[in-house]
Amino acid sequence: MDEGNIIEISEVLGSKKRTVLLFLLNNQPMGYTQIEKGFKRKEIKIGSSEIYKHLNVLMRHRYIAKRGKVYLVTLKGKKMVESLDSLNNVPATVPRLEMVF
Repeated sequence: MDEGNIIEISEVLGSKKRTVLLFLLNNQPMGYTQIEKGFKRKEIKIGSSEIYKHLNVLMRHRYIAKRGKVYLVTLKGKKMVESLDSLNNVPATVPRLEMVF
């Protein structure tokens, strides 16, 4: 992975609200009002300008797209969600180090 990709991924995942937004849209395409309700259901406070800021970052990096008034996850976004979701099943253990001489 080159440095540009790492910076892009860091920007996308640099906000928990942006990550939640990506997961919300992965469940189903949504308009602004549905997105706002999704955050309320999760009891996450977010303002309208903040929602648009996160939508713009995700669109700029092509993790989501807009069709009419609806936002939807792209294949790239789906792969990101799948990758993050798979981390839930990985144990947080320290691997055993073996020294070979």
